[in-house]
Amino acid sequence: MKGAFHMYSALELTDNKSEIIQYNVPNLPIKASHFSQEDYPSLSIVNHWHTEFEFIYVKNAPMWYSVNGEQCRLLPGQMIFVNSGQMHYGYWEKSSNWVYDCVLFPPTLATNPVTKDLLDAVIHHAPPYLILHPEIAAEKAIITDVCELFQCASVQQEGYTLLLFSCIYRICHALWNLTQNNTEPWEPNDSKRLEAMHKMVGFIQQKYGSKIALQDIAAAGYVCRSSCCSIFKEYLNQTPNAYLTEYRISKSIELLSNPDLSVTEIAMQCGFSGSSYFTETFRKAIGCTPSDYRMRKQQRR
Repeated sequence: MKGAFHMYSALELTDNKSEIIQYNVPNLPIKASHFSQEDYPSLSIVNHWHTEFEFIYVKNAPMWYSVNGEQCRLLPGQMIFVNSGQMHYGYWEKSSNWVYDCVLFPPTLATNPVTKDLLDAVIHHAPPYLILHPEIAAEKAIITDVCELFQCASVQQEGYTLLLFSCIYRICHALWNLTQNNTEPWEPNDSKRLEAMHKMVGFIQQKYGSKIALQDIAAAGYVCRSSCCSIFKEYLNQTPNAYLTEYRISKSIELLSNPDLSVTEIAMQCGFSGSSYFTETFRKAIGCTPSDYRMRKQQRR
């Protein structure tokens, strides 16, 4: 109904505040998705975490990725593996016709009494992320298997589930091999600070539509305000308030696709104090007003 107030549900989180991934393969916890610039008008993916393994394949344009606050540049043909439980996001320096493929699946999908110790070694002893290069044979094999998994999950021809599991076991074995052969030392993250980061981000993702103060965010992570700011700087390279604003903008972009919601209603649902402040904040982040963005989106359909 025109003008009705529609509540948009917040990001679904588990009890430990990790994101609940919306799988798209029937009866299997696998997500295979394709994304492009149109999906991220702010040129950034909001920082998040989940328990699944994540693979991003860079197809035609460079991008930057941040994992636990460490920045890395990915080139076309490369792939990044993000380990379970890590804070991460991607971003771009400028607009272009970039295209990427993403595959996620939980390590439990390949876990059984025989493989448990091997998968635990990948989760707990591998680095937070690995950049996979096509010119290195062992890494190219993982890229090939992930791309095959993506294709199988997308096409879903008869018998495809057997191919999916074949790919997953090969990928996990190759990751285990890489962790065994890794000669570059890395420092494990402070588990208490990372856990606090998970809780504070989860709090924002659940309560972004309400009024939130720095003290509220810090309390969610059971830390003081100073530690809260320090942890956000370490893992996200931004302030708690900047992350809150970024997340609110990302949710407002989703709501703008609903023609029944006015800009004022979207502003209130996303936690902004008013439509004027929302419009100005949106313009600074996206480069146009919410109304202009909605109009352009409708014209592209």
